[in-house]
Amino acid sequence: MAAKKSARRGPPGRGRRASGKDGPQIIHSAGARWTDEAESLFLDTLAATNNVRLAAEKAGFSREAIYARARRDPDFAEKKAHARAIGCGRIEDGLFQAADHVLSGKPPPPECPWPNMSVQEAIAIAKLNRPALAGEGRRPAWPARRRSLAEVHESILAKLSAIARQRGLL
Repeated sequence: MAAKKSARRGPPGRGRRASGKDGPQIIHSAGARWTDEAESLFLDTLAATNNVRLAAEKAGFSREAIYARARRDPDFAEKKAHARAIGCGRIEDGLFQAADHVLSGKPPPPECPWPNMSVQEAIAIAKLNRPALAGEGRRPAWPARRRSLAEVHESILAKLSAIARQRGLL
C-alpha cells in the first residue's frame, strides 16, 4: 500500500491555501499536495496529449482528483479547458498532416503529435471535443430537451395502451 501512495506523488513545490489560522497561506509540499508545479506539469502534459488520465498520473494525482478540482476551482477549470483546446488542436493538425502525407505519397513524419493512437481514435476524440470547445451542442446521449407535462402524459398513455393491447385487454 505504501508503494502505491509513493507512486502518486507530484513534484515538490509551493501552493496556496485559501484559509489558514491567519488567513491565506503559502504551503510547501514534498509532492503529496497540489502545487503550482504540479498544476503546470498537468496542464503541459494535457496540452501535449489531450489525455487527462495520463496528465494526472504525470502530475501525481488521480483522474478523479483532477475533475473534482476543476469543479471546485473555476480558474483551474478554465486553464484545463484551454489546455484541452490546445491538445485537440494538436490532434486535428496531426490528422491534417497525416492526410496530406497519405495523399501526396510521402512517409509519415516521425514526430507524430498523437503517438500510440490510430487515425480512427484521433477522429473520434476530435468529434467528441468539438461541441465542448465551440461552446455549443451537447454531449452524446443527452436528452434533446425537457418534455412538457402534456407530452409526458400522452407518452405514458400510449405505452399503457400498447401494453394493454399486447395482453389482449383492449
